[in-house]
Amino acid sequence: MKKILFLTLLISNLALAQETNYYSLEKNGKKYPKIIRYILLNEGKKIIYDSNTLFFNIDKQRFKYNKKIHKTDTCSSSALKKIKTISTGQLIKDEYAEHVKKSKENGLKIPFPFNHYNSRVFIIEKLSPEKIIKHEVDWIFSIE
Repeated sequence: MKKILFLTLLISNLALAQETNYYSLEKNGKKYPKIIRYILLNEGKKIIYDSNTLFFNIDKQRFKYNKKIHKTDTCSSSALKKIKTISTGQLIKDEYAEHVKKSKENGLKIPFPFNHYNSRVFIIEKLSPEKIIKHEVDWIFSIE
């Protein structure tokens, strides 16, 4: 009985986790996969808020990592060669282009929202010449 309960909880958690990788333009509308983008933490600033929360300020954009919600992945620097990193300016353009494209596909004229609903963002932090960390983050807002 315990095994069945455990499996049920595990499967429901996996299903919910996969839901966050999709978005829709309308309630009960078609689901689209979020665009995935990677940003290097070169010129940005990492702020440790508490033991579970980090903030990243990069080019007037703020990103939040929460240990309880988001994933991290430690990789060798060779993995960085396989990842296409972009600037925050390009991230803004990609997000807007995705919004316009999907709105047109559905015949909708939806103004651009204030939240960043259609993007999965990962901050790449170099720990050493041989090691990097990929932090999955929420794109919170622009800092002006």
